[in-house]
Amino acid sequence: LARLIAEEEITGLQVTAGLFRVMAEEDPGCFAGVREVITGGDVISPTAVERVLEHCPDTVVRCAYGPTETTLFATQAPWDVADEVPAPIPVGRPLDGMRAYVLDETLAPAPVAVTGELYLAGAGLARGYFGRPDLTAERFVADPYGPAGTRMYRTGDLARWSGDGLLEFVGRVDDQVKIRGFRIELGEIEAVLSRFAGLAQVAVVAREDRPGDKRLVAYVVAETGGTPLDAEALRTHASGLLPEYMVPSAFVVLDQLPLTTNGKLDRRALPEPDAPAKTGTGRGPRTPREEILCGLFAEVLGVPTVGIDDSFFELGGHSLLATRLASRIRSILGVKLSIHKLLKTPTVAALSNLGQADDEEQDSALEPVLNLRSVGSRPPLFCVHPGGGMAWCYAGLLRYVPREHPVYGLQARGLATDEPYPADLDEMVEDYLGRIRAIQPSGPYALLGWSFGGKVAHNLAARLQQEGEQVSLLAVLDAGTGGHASSDSTRSQRDLLELAFDGIGAFHAEPGDDPIEMPRILEILQAHGGTLASLEERTVAALIDITENNLRISRATAPEQFDGDMLFFEAAGPDGASTGLAEVWDPYVSGHIEQHVTPFQHMQLMSSDALADLAPVLARALKKQS
Repeated sequence: LARLIAEEEITGLQVTAGLFRVMAEEDPGCFAGVREVITGGDVISPTAVERVLEHCPDTVVRCAYGPTETTLFATQAPWDVADEVPAPIPVGRPLDGMRAYVLDETLAPAPVAVTGELYLAGAGLARGYFGRPDLTAERFVADPYGPAGTRMYRTGDLARWSGDGLLEFVGRVDDQVKIRGFRIELGEIEAVLSRFAGLAQVAVVAREDRPGDKRLVAYVVAETGGTPLDAEALRTHASGLLPEYMVPSAFVVLDQLPLTTNGKLDRRALPEPDAPAKTGTGRGPRTPREEILCGLFAEVLGVPTVGIDDSFFELGGHSLLATRLASRIRSILGVKLSIHKLLKTPTVAALSNLGQADDEEQDSALEPVLNLRSVGSRPPLFCVHPGGGMAWCYAGLLRYVPREHPVYGLQARGLATDEPYPADLDEMVEDYLGRIRAIQPSGPYALLGWSFGGKVAHNLAARLQQEGEQVSLLAVLDAGTGGHASSDSTRSQRDLLELAFDGIGAFHAEPGDDPIEMPRILEILQAHGGTLASLEERTVAALIDITENNLRISRATAPEQFDGDMLFFEAAGPDGASTGLAEVWDPYVSGHIEQHVTPFQHMQLMSSDALADLAPVLARALKKQS
């Protein structure tokens, strides 16, 4: 849609309130050039309107209201200054040719600021419901305030007039709700669920526990002495009889429904449903790509974790959340996910090869080049592996690196197949230069490395420069000029294991000083979960050997001279204070070393908390180079 707006030079646009909110959150600047955006069909988010106006100050956002019976809108309120958008947003004033009345039970006009039922009349009013004279007579009634013989439509919405002459929506007089623009009678859903064997009581409500995300929740009570109710069986029952938008996203089993003193359902006492837990087999991600997708699923759905076999829709996903998920996947991985594809394959496991070629061209997570994001119009960011040899840790950067930049990880040889390790750092640099040039034949180049990878990235930058190429960015994350950042001395086995697997402290938590044998190493990785749990014994052994070799060749080689600037991220020491590590690079960098001290220690630098601190700095640096 953003592409169409730009290519077709769209000047006027109407989108539903739900889609407008998604666009405002994902890409508010996409409306630039559009003179007017009309949105409605449901409650409109003030934050979304403010966000669009902040990014598109020349655009007018018209918040419109009107049930289908008024074909199409009946009222509207224009907003063009972000700071002036009220919360909640009024439904506005009647359009030309339309009339709006707020009436009490006697059909007398309600005073300003007093709630009444909203009636609409005018040129856009329908004549009634086809083939439903009973419903027509109930809803299309004589208009006592209009010309003789005219009718007005009883909306069922509660409203009031503000002192400024704007209509403000208050609620409904019945159980009708709107979910993603669909008009829903809660009683219809309750009637369908009540047919389920063993169910004694049911109440369906629309909840908005997360702002802007209204969902249906079913509260059910089993028959006395009957078998416990199965929420998944209830979901299956509802899915077979109701359209997708009417199937509750959660089913809460209660001992009894809460009642008021008058014996009516106490809706305010209904508990918030628990966040969905992992379903299916509960398998964790096996590759960096699956880890990214699991994180995006969880983020969009608002749940703690998602397994690779969990269905997006069974965890509460719907069409608008699917739109948001597709947008995030495109932004982070640089590949398109159609809603049709997600409907057919709604799990991470089924989507793990999304955007990748099949058969022999398919990326391997252990190959020398890890394809994290392969598309983009700007120079790629090449991330050199830390001491363990795997570049999987850089997957978290994709949330922050501008989508225009492809991202590749350089990984150690010997991970995917048995082959000799490099004899020295020069051999490694020469090998990695070949991989980089195969992807990007000429500069400017952007390089990044953490720990051991920082030293390799620095020598790569120096070598590219010697060959007449431009290096636009050299980012080093807490690397020393010798071996590992904190020490060049020979490491214990436990230190080696922690380095090989990017800082799993569980190895140091093992009792005793005896070497940890391979079966126990595999157990620890399995218990740790995540992508490391999927590694086979051969790969685990290779990682340990690669780490030991990388420390050896780093100690044996001094950094080369780089005539340029360096962006250096310095980790905190054990006491939380600065370590001064950036200063050791002064003799090897002729330009400016831009130092950023993080509050996180060396082995935490690829954690989600640390990335939230340092990755935006990296993203800004990339934008400057572009």
